[in-house]
Amino acid sequence: MNKDIYGIIALIIFASPFLALIIIIAFKVYRIFRPSQAKKEVEKPPERTLEEQSMPPKPVSPQRAMVDFIATTVLVVPAGAMVGIIASIFSQLIYIVFVFPLIMGFASGKVITGAIQMAKIRKASQLIFLSLLAPMIIYTTYHYGRYVELQIQTSLEMFPGFSQATEDKNLRVANAFVDIALEQETGYSGFVGYMLFKANEGISIGRFYSSNRLSLGPILTWVYWAMEFGMILWVTIHTGMKLVRMSFCEFCGNWYGSEKHLGGTTNANESLVLNLIKQRDFIELEKLIEKNAELPSLEIYFQGCKVCNKSHSHLIVRHAFQGPRGGLQFTDTSKIVLQPQESVLLLNQLKFIGN
Repeated sequence: MNKDIYGIIALIIFASPFLALIIIIAFKVYRIFRPSQAKKEVEKPPERTLEEQSMPPKPVSPQRAMVDFIATTVLVVPAGAMVGIIASIFSQLIYIVFVFPLIMGFASGKVITGAIQMAKIRKASQLIFLSLLAPMIIYTTYHYGRYVELQIQTSLEMFPGFSQATEDKNLRVANAFVDIALEQETGYSGFVGYMLFKANEGISIGRFYSSNRLSLGPILTWVYWAMEFGMILWVTIHTGMKLVRMSFCEFCGNWYGSEKHLGGTTNANESLVLNLIKQRDFIELEKLIEKNAELPSLEIYFQGCKVCNKSHSHLIVRHAFQGPRGGLQFTDTSKIVLQPQESVLLLNQLKFIGN
């Protein structure tokens, strides 16, 4: 037991500089390519006239978008490696079958979330690439960390005392001994030999029990590892797909704000409301809108960029009604895309500009 604890401590010590370097690099790159959100919130954009807001701005260039994607890809690699190292360390302390890979999947999803937000990814090919890259880095680093832990454990067995076992020359001796043993067992040394050895040895299900543990054979071990990786991959892609569907401004690169409720009206006015929106007659539309319409009702929501107000906005019309259990339920009726000048007219008329 003491050997296990010493091995974990040594692994943490050796991994700490690498983790610190990853965090520093990630922070520096993020500051270069994405200014802090806090600064954006403090610096309120100056009020613009309708004519100024209607001028066609220049969207983010394809070159800039590609640079952002490359920078994001570079960050995904160390971020995934950091998750894998942490997972490897904690797996020595506690490991629950199928729960642990789910946790790694959620961590991978966080990595992808940051990548999508940074590069404003919308292409399915880019999402799939990063969703494959992050789990591969995480799962490979996770197993490699366990391989390093085996080397440290061997050094602790060969040399007395923690300080002596973690000396550089003694660690090299232990690593050479491990590689020789792996080559004799599997025909391969290094990390490949370690994976083949662990597969041949099999995985024990029920680590916390001293007896009656189910040990998987070589084939089932590979199947289980494939299932673990599949779980991490599924959670990652699922998280990325949810975020990719969110709208962001093509011009300033910021995510759209949350939907703003403009008001509602009776369901009987549905055809009239949709016709007025189609004609962009917001003066007459304003006359029909109430702040709190009686249910069932037709509710109108607005969503657009809060920073530059230069991109397309969305006007969403929904039916609101009381469900069978008394809860409020909504069904979308229509989603209309508004040009920047149309959004300004609408918000000015309904007095929601700046809210």
